Amino acid sequence: MYYLTLTTLHIIFAGIWLVNFIVEPVLRKQIIINNNKSGERKFINLYLLFLNLFGMVGSIGILITGIVLVINSGFYGFFQFTANHWLTTKQVILIVIFILIGAGIIPTAKKIRSAVGSDLDSTQPISEDGYKSLEKIYLLGRIINILVLVNFILAITHRYIL
Repeated sequence: MYYLTLTTLHIIFAGIWLVNFIVEPVLRKQIIINNNKSGERKFINLYLLFLNLFGMVGSIGILITGIVLVINSGFYGFFQFTANHWLTTKQVILIVIFILIGAGIIPTAKKIRSAVGSDLDSTQPISEDGYKSLEKIYLLGRIINILVLVNFILAITHRYIL
């Protein structure tokens, strides 16, 4: 029962993280449509809030439940390069994702927040650096979303792969 509960939570956290894959392009499009309009800052703020909230809940949930699942499992381990290649691949991808988040997403989001400022109703244009940071975070978000999707596909297909 304990293992089943952890597995269910792990899947739920994966689903939460995958929501970014669906919503991120929608919010990105709204930011582009509202370029230099009054709603632009609000959509940027919503984008960052959504990316942060769902990314944090999903990633930390996946990390904690994944570690507990491996520890409590008699047949899985950490970075076993000689067995369970699918799991080792997932573990390496998760480390890459956390590096991208720590080295790319977090500092870039701080730059964007600084460029947007606290007055979300301001009609002042956002700086060129702010827009460059937005492009960078879009790219990093896409890369992370693709890696999360690859991890999800590995998880659901590992029983069918030799």
